[in-house]
Amino acid sequence: MGYQALSITELLLESGKEMVLELQLSEAASDIDAVVVRAPRSDIQGLSPTVKTLTVEETLRFPATFFDPARLASTFAGVAQDNDQANGISIRGQSPNNLLWRLEGVDIVNPNHTPNAGTFNDQTTANGGGVNILSAQLLGTSYFHTGAFPVSYGNALSGVMDMYLRPGNNEKHEFTAQAGVIGLEFASEGPFNDDTDASYLVNYRYSFVGLLSLLGIPLGDEDISFQDLSFNLVFPAKNGSRLTLFGMGGVSDNIFNAPRDSSLWKANKDRFDIDYSHQMGALGATYSLPVGSKGIWKTSLALSALSTARVSEILDANFEPQPWEENYYEQIKFSAHSYYQYKLNARSRLRAGLHLLQQSFDLNPPGDNPSSRTQRSGSGVLYQPYVNWQNTLAKGLNLNAGLHFAHFDFNQSSSAEPRASLEWAVNPRHQVSLSYGLHSQLQQPELYFAVTNNDQTNRELDFTKAHHLVLGYQHNINPSTVLSGELYYQRLFNVPIAANDKNAYSAINQQESGIALPLINEGTGRNYGIEVSVQKYANSGLYYLINASVYDAIYIGSDGIERDSRFNGNYIFNTTIGKEWSWQGRKNKNRRLGINGRIAYLGGFRATPIDVEASVAAGTTVFQDDLAFTLQQKDYFRTDLRFYYKTSKANSNNTWSLDIQNATNQENVAFSYFDALLGEVIVKNQLTLIPILSYRVSF
Repeated sequence: MGYQALSITELLLESGKEMVLELQLSEAASDIDAVVVRAPRSDIQGLSPTVKTLTVEETLRFPATFFDPARLASTFAGVAQDNDQANGISIRGQSPNNLLWRLEGVDIVNPNHTPNAGTFNDQTTANGGGVNILSAQLLGTSYFHTGAFPVSYGNALSGVMDMYLRPGNNEKHEFTAQAGVIGLEFASEGPFNDDTDASYLVNYRYSFVGLLSLLGIPLGDEDISFQDLSFNLVFPAKNGSRLTLFGMGGVSDNIFNAPRDSSLWKANKDRFDIDYSHQMGALGATYSLPVGSKGIWKTSLALSALSTARVSEILDANFEPQPWEENYYEQIKFSAHSYYQYKLNARSRLRAGLHLLQQSFDLNPPGDNPSSRTQRSGSGVLYQPYVNWQNTLAKGLNLNAGLHFAHFDFNQSSSAEPRASLEWAVNPRHQVSLSYGLHSQLQQPELYFAVTNNDQTNRELDFTKAHHLVLGYQHNINPSTVLSGELYYQRLFNVPIAANDKNAYSAINQQESGIALPLINEGTGRNYGIEVSVQKYANSGLYYLINASVYDAIYIGSDGIERDSRFNGNYIFNTTIGKEWSWQGRKNKNRRLGINGRIAYLGGFRATPIDVEASVAAGTTVFQDDLAFTLQQKDYFRTDLRFYYKTSKANSNNTWSLDIQNATNQENVAFSYFDALLGEVIVKNQLTLIPILSYRVSF
């Protein structure tokens, strides 16, 4: 009594593994006689109406996700995967750079392997990669925000991927092993001993592609390998406090060796040896403590870092490699988030918190002369205090209001950001919401430290900012089916554009590194659209997620011309549907067969025409800047399928699965470039049909 009902519409309970759930209830205001309710304090902050949950069940069930939360997010309304080779996502027409990654409540560096995957110039991206370093074996429910997110989130413009780790089983030891084309994987969990509720969960993965490479079996024209290790340790205490220690780390390589026979060269890339390596790691801890009868204090800390190196060598007339290009990228983040939440009464609670982010960058090749190193490296602290008030104004009417402040001591830039959301439950089946937020984000390091023709940098660049306004509606058709829609408007300003030249450049379109212009914060942009989605959960064997988005994303550069932005595809249609059948087999084995598929149909991203004559003269791709993003690539279409068969015995379960990415072998355009060897413009397509067979056992 006194709490809102909590209904979990989808749980996957398998033999051989116990399910550990953490359930948190929100208080409900109602007019009743005096009742005393005593219950543990919750640290839930009122969620934005635009939040979406990503469950492990969906990650394991949806086709061609590679068990990756970012790829799963691309099945939601308004989200477009920017390339089949990577998990970078464009949200509502914004750059993948505008996404924030969080783990256990704190900011971390890009948590993905091979962050150069699928890019135009083979350079490192800020937020994408081939596959997430965190395995689905460790993930609990994650939260994906797509605009006007709550006041506790900062330093993001398009969305937040907020990942949480599940605790290990604290009563019995369990193991999971998986083998497939994507890799070999082993997980273990259980209690530390019988005298405590503490538990451990650890997972190791090695890419099968890497194993094949070690055996000398080539796959395509590149040797790709990765491996990672992650863990989560949970230590509950009798006073209601809890300490967790977590960590993750991964290394990946992408190596291309040029044929030592010029008759085999079919493109300019075939003349080069290219070695790309990447390392990422994070260590952290969380501590929560009840304070009195109405408060809770929680603190999270994490140290994360990544380093990438890309070395390119060109073959000379004797097929000997000669130095050609070196690119290095290093980023370190120390993040601390602490807040105190106090329940004023049954209708109202207050939260005050502080997020500190100390980050440093170094874009210099090893051995650079000391004078140039200072221009392409630096560090600073981002201070983000916030306060949030949640209040039930009347029955079914909830208000979230707060203020987020950001200050970056690297260049003394600041931003005060009000946020508010109003949610009205018209009745148990219909809810309406209205949300507003002012959001800001730091620039990518390649913009701050880009050395211009005058040997100047852009260290004084301010935050890029955006007003977000979202009107939402949700209709609970039945306990397992939800219809929802959102109408949104985003106005971006303070966007870096060219300072001295009149051209089409804007940081709105930035994804990979590579800019050498003096910049000023005078660019603008606006995104607006409507999204409709209907989802049925798998409690009856049938499940589906169908959504449609229509949107527009435009910007203005220093030339004052209004243009489509790079990621303006105008429309996104997704249909994911599946069915499971269960029956009792011989020897009391429970059997389950599942078939599901996804169809994605998206408007093509925008591209700039290539100036062929200028490209011939320069020996590289030269774009027609005055016609920036006037071309729209052909529409993107992809069909993914997943078939799986499960058997369950008393103490174990087995799963055989086959994923087929791009089952119709559709040729979707990735980008076009000028090939200096062939002397013509080449269209580079995305991935073709890829079958992924895997086997998973839990016991």
